[in-house]
Amino acid sequence: MLKSRYDGQSVEQALQQGLKDLNVQENQVRIDVIKEGKKGIFGFMRQDALIELTIIDPELKKFDSLEALKQRNKQLNQEVNIIQNKETEIHTQEKSAEVENHKKSNLNDVAKDTLEYVLNVIRAMNIKVEGTYQIKSNTIYINMKSENASYIIGKRGQILNALQIVGQNYMHQFVKGYYTLILDIESYREKRKETLEQLAVNMSKKAIQTKKPIKLEPMPNFERKIMHQALSNIENIETYSEGREPHRYLVIKNK
Repeated sequence: MLKSRYDGQSVEQALQQGLKDLNVQENQVRIDVIKEGKKGIFGFMRQDALIELTIIDPELKKFDSLEALKQRNKQLNQEVNIIQNKETEIHTQEKSAEVENHKKSNLNDVAKDTLEYVLNVIRAMNIKVEGTYQIKSNTIYINMKSENASYIIGKRGQILNALQIVGQNYMHQFVKGYYTLILDIESYREKRKETLEQLAVNMSKKAIQTKKPIKLEPMPNFERKIMHQALSNIENIETYSEGREPHRYLVIKNK
């Protein structure tokens, strides 16, 4: 079983240390408090809190050891950096005459070309993948299939989101006006939506109990919007975003 113990001056401090070490969210682990911890008097008789974190997320439980999980997180971060570097290359290519001559006038051609571009980026990572596209109004939906879907999705969708940005920037070379690209694989977006909605509810309860604002990790605008909507009708709770993109995060606060 994937589990590890952490100590700290308080249960919350031990928890945050454990989440950072494992690079996971609170809803991906089971928290068992071994010792609550004591503040002591003037520093005497102080006792640290001790907790045990057990991985419960089905995707993360596939790893053989905690070390494998941590190494995987490092690999995912490296892949995100590779994709972001690829995005920079695209901006350079936009200025070239070759790209200028490659302009598309038909949205169907744009969708097809964008699909092939995204698939080629993934295949360059030595991952086999196939995909199809649909056009609804001003949105192009790309749905993919792969035996290595988890590698394409990445930790909490980081790689998939980075690929979506790359694909959208590529698409915008050929179309004017407001057009959106939605990249998905194995129905991940719907599953992620359910996870975010549940996380929003759980964190709102925590905000009410502790009377303190809960700051979540940075996430894309469309994911923050899902959480805003999930909590919009809950009494005594307000939500707002802080920070600058791409490090903007959601805050859940008890009124």
